[in-house]
Amino acid sequence: LAQVSPISFRRAFPIGAQAAPIPAMALRLAALRRFCSKPMPLGVDKAGASVTASLRNASESVKSFNFSRYFEEKYFWEKANVGPFFLLLLFTPTIYRSLKDAYWTRQLRKMNTEEIISDRYEWLKVSMIQDEVEASLLSQVPAGGIQPLLLGPSSPH
Repeated sequence: LAQVSPISFRRAFPIGAQAAPIPAMALRLAALRRFCSKPMPLGVDKAGASVTASLRNASESVKSFNFSRYFEEKYFWEKANVGPFFLLLLFTPTIYRSLKDAYWTRQLRKMNTEEIISDRYEWLKVSMIQDEVEASLLSQVPAGGIQPLLLGPSSPH
């Protein structure tokens, strides 16, 4: 890098000087250049082609998977990628418990909701019966009201 003296820098950029406005077209071109693909050397495939090729290779490897070949002892211990298998083996109890808890939580939440609705209907039925009994008893009250029941004379002898 070339050394720039402070004096030449001050001459080029004086304090308080207004910067020249940048044309909008130049900004658009800079933004467009940023989103363009990077230059690739000759003979190298484009990045998009390599992505599709890798996806194609992945789908082919999944289609050609053979359980009997994978779990054959020599292939399993020498060539196979056993990491995912042992991770699945290690986490199976945790996964099982999580799925079981999620299932029973959902079932009990559903049953709890049904019980709440059933209890509300039962309460409503009992309240309606009480209201009917009270209404029928009030219709049987004499015109003067119910007289108090006295046991014995009201005044002493």
